[in-house]
Amino acid sequence: MMSRFLLLHCLILISLLIAAATANTSTITADQDALLSLKAHITHDPTNFLAKNWNTSISFCNWTGVTCDVHSHRVTILNISGLNLTGTIPSQLGNLSSLQSLKSHLCQNQLSGKIPANICSNLPFLEFLSLSKNMLYGGIPSTLSNCTYLRILSLAYNDFSGAVPREIGNLTKLKELYLGVNRLQGETPREFSNLADLEHM
Repeated sequence: MMSRFLLLHCLILISLLIAAATANTSTITADQDALLSLKAHITHDPTNFLAKNWNTSISFCNWTGVTCDVHSHRVTILNISGLNLTGTIPSQLGNLSSLQSLKSHLCQNQLSGKIPANICSNLPFLEFLSLSKNMLYGGIPSTLSNCTYLRILSLAYNDFSGAVPREIGNLTKLKELYLGVNRLQGETPREFSNLADLEHM
């Protein structure tokens, strides 16, 4: 009886380990797919940075500009700033769910189009989002408020228009907010009074 119990216990444990490994493999694949989607949305790469450094013959954790957690092998930092990349931001970028810093200095490029409305849907740990000095346009998505851990949000030097979403006032961890040099209209939302930790705006 005891041996059967131990066997059952071992089988359950093995099943859980297999399930965990499968889930981890799935999320790692999702990270690679998200990065490849970003690469596919770049229409001009004047220095061939992505072409030379982002290829599937090596782990995406070894791609230049990509930093992964040493244990989970998930992307935590994406930094491809100042490369004069032309293209758009794919919605799949929001699948990098372990990203802490889209320090993504996706800034100082020539990215155009709108910020995908769902970019913060799966980014619970994102603390730094810089999309400044691009050619992004349209309204600032109210859904950026879903990135609840944001400490720095920089959208300056683009072509955003319309009102500043009041939902940004829900980002209570914000310390720095840069929205200047756009075509934004209206007054500062009163909800910004919730940003008690804000030091620079």
